[in-house]
Amino acid sequence: CVHDTGIGIPKDKIGLLFGKFSQVDSSTTRKFGGSGLGLAISKQLVELMGGEIGVESQAEKGSDFWFTICFNKQHAEAESTPRNTNSRQQIRETLKQFENRKARILLAEDNIINQKVIMGMLKKLSLHSDPVCNGAEAIKALETIPYDLVLMDVQMPVIDGLEAATHIRNPESAIPNHQIPIIAITAHAMQGDREKCLKAGMDDYISKPVSLLSLAEILDKWLPK
Repeated sequence: CVHDTGIGIPKDKIGLLFGKFSQVDSSTTRKFGGSGLGLAISKQLVELMGGEIGVESQAEKGSDFWFTICFNKQHAEAESTPRNTNSRQQIRETLKQFENRKARILLAEDNIINQKVIMGMLKKLSLHSDPVCNGAEAIKALETIPYDLVLMDVQMPVIDGLEAATHIRNPESAIPNHQIPIIAITAHAMQGDREKCLKAGMDDYISKPVSLLSLAEILDKWLPK
């Protein structure tokens, strides 16, 4: 059980918590960060292991999130499968491909854990990255630093990714490079989301959870050779 003393959850919203791509506050400029995927993934994992998960909460007082799972002790050695071997080989080839690529990437992501994960992937690809926590900070950074590409989360506080992209493309803004590649990072892999990103001026998008191979593929497509 995990207890917090945060903002709590209204009773009529509790039923939404464990659904895919849902948050109590779903606006693109919400006050609190997160993708809305965490609890949905937790529910799937717990149920796959035959357990239960739930929450008890009071608005403005806090929440108790809990789960129960029963395990049997096992003493089995993990075996390396051909699939794992092929995957490792593909990753090695991908890393080698980026060894001599020099690029500076701006990562706009309000979730600190996601920031660290993606920055770790970029480091493995020998690429330098700077993190910012919202669209306003991204705009400010692009006004002074010559980045090669922007990885832009769609849902962020203050200024969301869509609004930030529109500002970057505006020829009257103070950003020197209005044509910089902008890749959306979104938890919403639904029909029509790609069109929204492109309409806002983004070049492409990648869905969460981001994998090293999918990130490398899209960077190879859009980074200067």
